[in-house]
This record gives sequence, structure tokens and C-alpha cells, in this order.
Amino acid sequence: MSGMPHEREDEPLIAALPPSIQRGSSRRYLTVVARVLTAIGSGNLSTGDRLPNERALAEMCGTSRPTVRDALLVLELFGVVEVRPGSGCYVADWNTRQFHSLATLDATPRELLDARLSLEPTVAGMSAGRLDRTGHRRLTTLIDESVMDKTQVDNFEGYFRISQDFHATLAEYCGNPFLVTMTRQLVDVVSHPLWTILNGVSLQSAESRDAQAVEHRAILDAVVDGDAEAASAAMHDHLQRLAHDLFGLDATTPGIVRQRPRTR
Repeated sequence: MSGMPHEREDEPLIAALPPSIQRGSSRRYLTVVARVLTAIGSGNLSTGDRLPNERALAEMCGTSRPTVRDALLVLELFGVVEVRPGSGCYVADWNTRQFHSLATLDATPRELLDARLSLEPTVAGMSAGRLDRTGHRRLTTLIDESVMDKTQVDNFEGYFRISQDFHATLAEYCGNPFLVTMTRQLVDVVSHPLWTILNGVSLQSAESRDAQAVEHRAILDAVVDGDAEAASAAMHDHLQRLAHDLFGLDATTPGIVRQRPRTR
């Protein structure tokens, strides 16, 4: 899209968002972003499918057309959709997208979370009883920082980085370098900018951030106690709650589906 700002390769891709969107306190556009990503993750939308028009999307998501435009701008910036003048907005080819020179995974946020649900409970269980004083202090500090930062609702990227540092740091104590690398790759916010954006939906409220801090403490306590089963269960419950917050739309709410091409 012409006129869009471009970030340096060493800057978080979130910095490429237009200032008007970066400053948005309520970030209502994230609701639309979440609905579109959920539709893609569930298979309701596939590469080449046309999204509903702005008015229809606004009605589906209970928001305004300007908010829908902001959401589509974000999705286009990160290569999720492409806008074809005079035709509409289409789902782009995920597998051919590249975020500059970054080594990214060609996966949707839903697929990433599914992978984390399969891996991280095991890693947490393996870390139980292996944590030394330094690791305990590092993880406790990260939780404390997240609590202090929870009032800064607009800075969801910074808060999210603290959260992901907790997961990556915990993995260091599982005793398996390969699993450590896999976990780091899955939680790397720079490698998965869409994941960072989508998490703004679940981390906007202080209540959500409080819940996350409580869950992180429960995981850490089980690891310190050497209780592998409890640590694994606490990690699973934490990620499952996140999955519900991100993708657990009301079953009675119609999903976004592809639209038939316009006929002339």
C-alpha cells in the first residue's frame, strides 16, 4: 500500500502500524482482526477467498466501518489480505508471504497456539525440580514486572514481551536443548507479528492481565515444588484459557465466510 511507513529490519514490526492505530486506546480494530484470523484458522476463509465488504464486516463485528478499515489496513500491512481495487479484499497466500528477512513460521496464530498447547505443558513438567535460585529469581521478576506494567493498557506489545519472556525462560530449565529452541521459536514475538497483534484482544483489560499473572505464579510454584504433574496441568490451563479468550467466539455468533465474486 503506497504511503505506508516501513520499519527497519531490527525494529518490531508492530512499529510499522500507522500512528493513528498505534495510539488507539480501545483498539476496537483488534476485534475485527481476531474475527478474520479466526475465520482463516477455522477454514471458513482460505487463500483467494473474498472477505465481506466493509459494511457487512462492521455489522458482523458490531463496530463501525472506519474501525473495519483500520483492521483491514493492519491485515494488509502484515500480508494476511490483499486489496484489489474495484473488486474487494481477499485472503492472501500465507505460504508465500515473507516478513522482510525475518525467519518466520508459515502458521496462523491458531496453529501456533495449538502447537504451544502440545509442547509447553510437557516442557513445564520437565522443568519441575530443575529450577535454580537464579532461574527462580528471573521468573519471579518477570511476573512482578507484568503486574507493575498491567495498568499500561495501551502498551500491550511491551506487556506481551514480558509474558513471552516468562515462557522462554522457563523452558531453559527443561533439560532438553532441542525443546528449549522449539519453545523459543514458538513464543518469539518478532517472528510472529500477527500473534502479537491478536494478543492485544486478550490483554487489553487489567482483569486479563491479573489472570495471566496468577496463572504464571501457579506454574512457577509447581515447578519450584518439583511437582511435574501440577506444573504441566497449570501450563495447560493457562494456554487453554488463552485459547478461549482468543478463539472461543460464541457458537451462536455467525463466523466470517468467503463471499461470492462480484458479477458485472
